[in-house]
Amino acid sequence: MGVDWPLYPVGLRRVEVHLLRTLDHMMTKENEMNEPMIEVPVDDVLERLNHGDNWMQGSWSDGEKECWYQALRQCAPQKGDAFIIEQVGAKFGFGVDFNDNEATTFDTLKQEMVGHRQIWDWELEATFGPNWQQVVAIIRRAATLTDTEAERAAARVAARVAARDAARVAARDAVRVTARDAVWDAVWAAAWDAARVAARDAVWDAVWAVVVQDLIGQHGFTQAHYDTLTGPWVEVIGPIDEITTSKGKQT
Repeated sequence: MGVDWPLYPVGLRRVEVHLLRTLDHMMTKENEMNEPMIEVPVDDVLERLNHGDNWMQGSWSDGEKECWYQALRQCAPQKGDAFIIEQVGAKFGFGVDFNDNEATTFDTLKQEMVGHRQIWDWELEATFGPNWQQVVAIIRRAATLTDTEAERAAARVAARVAARDAARVAARDAVRVTARDAVWDAVWAAAWDAARVAARDAVWDAVWAVVVQDLIGQHGFTQAHYDTLTGPWVEVIGPIDEITTSKGKQT
């Protein structure tokens, strides 16, 4: 379900609108602890970039300097969170493209990131869809796959074209394409390491199935399709529900 945001005065900076939306969201959550889902290690990233001296645009790294998100990948305390933050940033206008924009200075980038040092549930839902908790958990787990797990998961990836097509159609009909794209980018990054690249299809199938899990029985997407897509993950890693909590954090 989307969020009907109030209209704010023209002229507010994006970071100010973000803070106002966060306050609006918190005030609508009665009798519920409002804690950020992810803490962005802004201070650690600033230190790694030597407060701008080691920052670059247009590339991840040149061996001496790094873009903001490459530094974030090195500083994030929870494996996988950097990839999740990248996608939230892309959704809300402070992603890799913002880092690389010619008009972006390090001071404006720093201001933007300080304003987004906490990632909230409503941002994750807007980015990954209503099943964001399981999506986040799978991305985190995918970032920590061992060589053995990756090899086993890759070996279990067979012809699942029909199930993938059904999930794709369901997502398109339910307007989940944006969430699909964010999930794909996060999975690609989380499984980039050579030890996990072979298992990327298994991770992608599992997280993609979770994105449309609530659509089982609709748009031609069935429980059998879901089970087919999640099968390799479940066999190697275990039930998907067991790696999530009510807050969407890895157990």
